[in-house]
Amino acid sequence: MTPDSARMLPITVTTGHCAFALQRIALVGESPQTQFGSAWPWFELLIRPNQQFFRGSPGAFIDKLYAERAPEDTDAEVLGRAIDWLLACAEPTRLSVNIHPHSLTRTRFMDQVIAAQRKVHRGGHSLCLELVEFGECPHRSLLASNAHRLRDAGVLIALDDFGSRLNCFDLCAEGIVDLIKVDASVVRNIHVDGYRQAIVHSIKTLGRGINAAIIAEGVESQEELHSLARMGVEFAQGYHFHKPEVAEI
Repeated sequence: MTPDSARMLPITVTTGHCAFALQRIALVGESPQTQFGSAWPWFELLIRPNQQFFRGSPGAFIDKLYAERAPEDTDAEVLGRAIDWLLACAEPTRLSVNIHPHSLTRTRFMDQVIAAQRKVHRGGHSLCLELVEFGECPHRSLLASNAHRLRDAGVLIALDDFGSRLNCFDLCAEGIVDLIKVDASVVRNIHVDGYRQAIVHSIKTLGRGINAAIIAEGVESQEELHSLARMGVEFAQGYHFHKPEVAEI
């Protein structure tokens, strides 16, 4: 983030300074995948900075959002807008929403998710929460307990950007993970890079052991997709399937 862009950003950042986009998550291969229902149209909600306020990268903007106010406040606003969009969908749809792990330790946020899940379920839709990796969460046991509650209610739990920051093996060990998202930096050029293939093979083995499906991020070519399919990766997203589309959310 440049000093100029930092000065442009208000002291307290809210989702009023956000733009939103949607990117499709696609099934890899031709065989049906039944664990999560391959027939669902599935999108990830992406938070982008409103260029009027911030000219840095999306990652720097998210860091700023979480640094300036309690993570659960931002996550509550984003989730509320996401659920309104989801409930307006004409056909059953799955939506993935990124949240800070800390938010799952807050009673008010948990109550909001449970209430949202009831509405989503009645509408025939599906909700997935992607836990972003932001350092240490001081209440891991509470996080794990609450994640189990959400999974029992029908909410899917994913680990986002696996392989990019501090990987949450302790959360995998708690049995709360339904999906592991392999970071785009690992997927890039995987069809010609044996080291990246070895990493994805090991993540796939981890997923199999904890009964979690794998989503490969950043897939940009047919060659990458074929390599992932040969390794048994279940889902993928990236420009090869769908460029993010600006959404009125």
